[in-house]
Amino acid sequence: MNDKRRYQRYTIENDIDAIAQGEVIVGGELVQLVDFSLSGLCVLSKIPFSSDVVVNISVDFEDRGEIDSVDKITRVKQEGNGWRIAIDLA
Repeated sequence: MNDKRRYQRYTIENDIDAIAQGEVIVGGELVQLVDFSLSGLCVLSKIPFSSDVVVNISVDFEDRGEIDSVDKITRVKQEGNGWRIAIDLA
């Protein structure tokens, strides 16, 4: 397999990782972080978002700090009862 990714991707796989991720909010909606890299995020949402839309992103790591950003949704794909959303952090 030829992986053309520019940056290493880190996957959130278990309950310990889920606790470590903090609270992730995209466009005002609480989402679940699936994976991340220096250039983007992949999240699961209960509601669909539109591609090519700019959204506010907030990650709260409780006592370890917060990240607030405005970024673009690049892909949206239905997955089970939810939506897999790719966000470009560039």
